[in-house]
Formats: sequence, C-alpha cells, structure tokens
Amino acid sequence: MQSSSLSIGLKDDHHGKFLHGLKRLQYIDFSRNAFEDQFRSSTFKSQTDSLQSLILEGNLFTTIPLKLNDFNRLRLLNLKNNKMAYLTTQEIDAIEVLFRKSNKTMTVLLESNPLVCTCASLYFVEWLFTTKVKLDSNGSYSCVGNDGNITKTNVVYNDLRIMRIRCITTIWLIFSATLFGVLLLFILLGYRYKLHLQYFCLFIGMANPLFRKSKEEALEYDAYVAYCDGDYKWVYGPLRSFLEERRNYKLLLSDRGDGDVRPGQNRLAISNSISKCKKMILIISNEFVNNEWASYEAIVGIEHFIGLQAKIIVISLESITKSDIPQCVMQMVSLDANDHIRKTDTLNENNIFWKCLDLAMKR
Repeated sequence: MQSSSLSIGLKDDHHGKFLHGLKRLQYIDFSRNAFEDQFRSSTFKSQTDSLQSLILEGNLFTTIPLKLNDFNRLRLLNLKNNKMAYLTTQEIDAIEVLFRKSNKTMTVLLESNPLVCTCASLYFVEWLFTTKVKLDSNGSYSCVGNDGNITKTNVVYNDLRIMRIRCITTIWLIFSATLFGVLLLFILLGYRYKLHLQYFCLFIGMANPLFRKSKEEALEYDAYVAYCDGDYKWVYGPLRSFLEERRNYKLLLSDRGDGDVRPGQNRLAISNSISKCKKMILIISNEFVNNEWASYEAIVGIEHFIGLQAKIIVISLESITKSDIPQCVMQMVSLDANDHIRKTDTLNENNIFWKCLDLAMKR
C-alpha cells in the first residue's frame, strides 16, 4: 500500500471499513501516502492485538498519528522522513509501554525527520540515549540547535547539563523581561489614571466599616453645613441650637470662620474644609438652587462622600420643583422641613423632623 494516495482514499472512511475484520494482519505499510492528520480510532481497530509492524515512512506527520496504547503487540514503528521536530513526553511514555509489552523488542525509526535540539526537546534528546528501545542510527540524528545551526543529537546530549542551564537562564530572562514590561505598563497606566486609582482605593477603604470608624474618629468636625445667606437665620438658630447645644455635635459653619473657608476665598478651601468633616448637611432652598457657589459646594461634598450617601443629609426648607434641584442632590435622601419648622425660631425636639435629623446624624 505504498504510494497509493491513501490520504485521499481514506479521507471519507469514517468507520474504519478499509481494514475492518482483518484481525490477523501483522504488517501494514502506509509509506509515502501524504498522510498528515491523525488516524481515526477506528482505522486500526481490528489490528490492536495482531499488528506488529507499522510503516509510516515518507508522510507528513508532525506527531505520532495514532494512540500507541491501543496496541498490544506492536514491535516496529517506522516514522522515517516525516515532519517531526521531536517526540513529546506523552509519546515517549507510550513507546516505553509498548517496549514492555513487546518483551523489550520495540524498534522506532526516526531518521530524516527535521528534528530540533532546543530547550523544548531536551527531554526527547536525553531519552534517545537512555532508552532501551532500539533506534536507527543509535539515536544519533541531525537536528537544528538553538542557534539555528545543524548539529547532532549526541553532541547535544554530551552537553546536556550546560544546555539545561542555558535554557533555565533564558526562561528567567524572558520571565524577567515580561515581568518588567508588565510592571512598566502598570506604572504608566497608574500615572495616567492616578486620580482614578486614588478614588478606587479610597472607595474600597471607605467601604470598610473599620476604616470608616477609625477615619471618622480622626476628623475634626461632625458635619459641614452648606447653605445660602438667605437661610442664615435658620441655620444659626434652630439647626445650630439643636445639633451643637443639645446634641453636642461640632458643625463647620463658614460664616463664623470654621475650617479653611473664609468669605471670598478660593474653591480649594471648600474641598479642604469638607475633608475635615464626617458628614455634610445641604440646606436646600430656592436661593440655594439658583446660587452657583452653593451648587459648587453641593457637588464637591457629594463627590467627596460618593458611594456613602448616608453621609449626606439634605434638608429642604422650601417647596422646590425637582427640575430645579441639581441632579446630584436629587439622588440623596431628603428631610423635609415643614412650614412650622422653617418659620419659627422655637425648637421643639419632639417634632418628627428633629427626630429624623438626630437619627440621620447618628448613622
């Protein structure tokens, strides 16, 4: 069956009918048939207990094209003049199993294959000169070395220890270079997106209750109060009286010079002051939503406590249409101060509003 174009003829033999039933067949010669793919498991199904010699010389195989473990009496495997670079550890192990099955009479022919003697094939090179399987040329084949030059497998075997050291060194160099490249990439990305990373780390840390507790204990003020001049009287009257005098909270009020905020100072002072507070109280009114400075205060505060909405308390002093309220404020839970609360200087702690505010401050 040499040079019979069997690679074409057996292409559609899905059920192995070509050799089916030939249970006493001991010798098969499939040489020079341009085979390149693995044989189907059914191709030699009838010969697993009879086949002793399999000639696959002169084909296009890059690996052993069948499961050697399926055979029980195979003694000769001719793989000459194919396209094999080396045998894998799995293929070598299967050959050794056949060697034991054949009462140590196994022969493998590998001459005229484009073998390589590289780091990947050192196990194969060592096997050539340590196995008891009979090999053509006594295992001394031509091969292509790491440098691209033609050498012999026996030469590589004699320098096997040096080769392994070189391969390990090369692997570590590649690993180190790759690791350095990855670290450099992270450094560049970290520098490019450092603000995003800082925010992410801050967000993760702030989500930890233990972190929040220790962080809050170090803060100077209990709450930053953002309000407009028109609401000054209510803020410094009932609100301050309830939170500071009756509940012992410490508020940051810009009009009395708390924190870093002073009338007419830049916006950076707002951010610095907010960062010193555990919470933020937004006093929303018609004047507030139409005031650019007040809106900026609200945005800075909300960005500072983003992801921790319980930290922001919104008090609505007037009835305002939702379309007039900044979108970032709309996402907060509000406390509605009714007419009685916002129009009187008298403080009644039993009012539901003050109870809700007290509860919000404790969260």
